[in-house]
Amino acid sequence: MRLPRASRKVPKQRGTAALTDRGLRAGSVANAKESTEELGSPLEDAKTTPDLWPVALICVTACLSLLFAEFAGRPATFLYFFPSLAGRPDPYWVLRVRAWWVGCTITGYIALPTLVMTLLRGKSLRDCHLSWRGFAEHYWIYAGLYGAVLPVIWLVSLSPDFYTFYPMYAQAGRSWADLLMWEGMYAGQFIALEFFFRGFLVGGLSKHIGVLAVPVSVMPYMMIHFSKLWPEATASIVAGLVLGWLAWKTKSIWGGVFVHCAVASTMDLLALAHKGQLPWLHG
Repeated sequence: MRLPRASRKVPKQRGTAALTDRGLRAGSVANAKESTEELGSPLEDAKTTPDLWPVALICVTACLSLLFAEFAGRPATFLYFFPSLAGRPDPYWVLRVRAWWVGCTITGYIALPTLVMTLLRGKSLRDCHLSWRGFAEHYWIYAGLYGAVLPVIWLVSLSPDFYTFYPMYAQAGRSWADLLMWEGMYAGQFIALEFFFRGFLVGGLSKHIGVLAVPVSVMPYMMIHFSKLWPEATASIVAGLVLGWLAWKTKSIWGGVFVHCAVASTMDLLALAHKGQLPWLHG
């Protein structure tokens, strides 16, 4: 009896398996090579995308500006540099600390971004929406915004949390001098605020990402309100979107400065009125 011959299909299958195995290995190498190329692609894309570097530099500068304004402007930092002033009887001690905070805000929000916009190729301060004409032609919009939020401010001002927190300079109602000095410094802080968020961020980024610069600027803007009352922090989202869009359309930050100063002064005066601390009530 003859034994059945070994099937020749087995070698063929083995050969097919070997080819398949080699193909899988070759595919794995190719995939690994492609993955490596993909990992390196962001840098390659950056070289061929001229808009990427200005956007990156503006964002990094914004982070440094926020970092400086937040930590350098703290009372503890003031005491670190001026320890000899601590403990001395000084009726304007609190105002000096507030002045330090405003100065650090101006340095972080204006000085550093101005340096970057001046030195960055293809950029200038005109990109920061500093046009007075844009505000002059649309002032009625900002006046309407102030009028619309005025009733809301009045209702919120009735809360004890509100008039306990405001004014941020607690002795603002002590005299006319205190009130005027504080409101003047407060206005300077709002100029810096609008320049940074609606000028440097919205204006600087809009040439590269268009109107998307507005919501980008709102995120850090809302976050700087975390130390305030929650209704104000929530309202800052809406305010940031509206003022950012208007700055983008009018090419002017001054309407935002006007609204901010008007609202802040009204809040301070209402808080002082509820506490009976208006300067003209006690000389």
